[in-house]
Amino acid sequence: MIHPTPAVLLAVLLLVISTGAGAADPATAWESGSEAFAAGRYDEALSHFEAARDSGLDGPAVHYNIAVSQFSMGDYGAARRTFQLIARRFPSMRGLAEYNVGLTERRLGNPEAAQRQFIAAYRHSSDEKVRTLAASQLTELERETRSDWYGLVGVQVGHDDNVALRDSLGLPAGVSAESPTADLFATLRGPLPGGLELDGSLYAVTYSDADEFDQVELRVGALYTIDRGDWRHRGGVYGVAGTTGGSSFNREANLDLRSTRYLGDDAAFELRLRYDEIKSAQTRFDGIEGSRSRLDLQYRWNGVGHSLAVRLGLENNDRRAANASPSRQRVQADYGYQLNDRWRLESTVLLRNSDYDDLALRRTEDLFSAALQVVYETGTAWQFSGSYQYSKNDSSDPIYSYDRNLLMLGFQRLF
Repeated sequence: MIHPTPAVLLAVLLLVISTGAGAADPATAWESGSEAFAAGRYDEALSHFEAARDSGLDGPAVHYNIAVSQFSMGDYGAARRTFQLIARRFPSMRGLAEYNVGLTERRLGNPEAAQRQFIAAYRHSSDEKVRTLAASQLTELERETRSDWYGLVGVQVGHDDNVALRDSLGLPAGVSAESPTADLFATLRGPLPGGLELDGSLYAVTYSDADEFDQVELRVGALYTIDRGDWRHRGGVYGVAGTTGGSSFNREANLDLRSTRYLGDDAAFELRLRYDEIKSAQTRFDGIEGSRSRLDLQYRWNGVGHSLAVRLGLENNDRRAANASPSRQRVQADYGYQLNDRWRLESTVLLRNSDYDDLALRRTEDLFSAALQVVYETGTAWQFSGSYQYSKNDSSDPIYSYDRNLLMLGFQRLF
């Protein structure tokens, strides 16, 4: 944690003297807060600094001292929010505030968010001390990212009133069931020789009243990353194995290529190309055999308390069975809003068109899906969430038209 330069503090003090000389209460609260902070009584210091702010002292110094007190108390979520406020309201302190936002992100276990903040601090600060510290943090993060293993485990339970097999498995629609459900998602990444990374994930979902729809999919591969200024290029090759209803289902070889262009500090554009070669694990599933190609364009923006991602996707399937070979176009928008240092709202809207033009009687489908999720962050590596998703599929063949409601509660843990 570092503090503003003497010139900044002097300017703040002059502003306080010139605009609030007659306001005794803010000055007294400020002095009491400074004494408590120096003695290590951070909770008491925070109360005094907040009292000074609420009494009319509204310059950057009082907000900064509030944030430093919150950080010293270990309330990193609140400190992050206060530092973000400083960066937004006081341009002269933007670089310093963004550096400290990066420190809070590190303490909260968000290395990628911390990296973005340290880059922003380096770009926005004219203070060489801040720039040097930001560069040092970036170097340390890079070393940790390349040397450490990390993973994520998430569990959800809920109710699905119209169970449908996942599109990635490639089975035709037209069958459904209603059932309580539970799913597990886990991912693991770590270094391999030659600058490669191991990238693996496991997804499993079970339905207590419809076990014929139970699914498991394991994906393991090697990933290589190249950074070139504002560009990041990633390429991965993967092997996939899946089951459905307890029986072996699919075997896949995947190629995943993506290029990301960072647009300033808050936005990025990404181009992603995926190709999958798919084999069936049993004769009765031979209809899924073939290939799938996907092209996605994404723009994402992260502001103070807000985030937005817009995706455009094209998909083409060339399978043995015509009813597993749709061509698709997809538009998806994701919006996130940080309510406070603990609570976050996330929403998704998806529109997808599917064209089964290889069928003897051509079929088209339009899927609309909307989801809302509430996330609670504990301030450590734990997150708890509740979500609701509504989907409506309109098909030229009424048999394949349906509505779906999915309600889930869950948690995830970063390791």
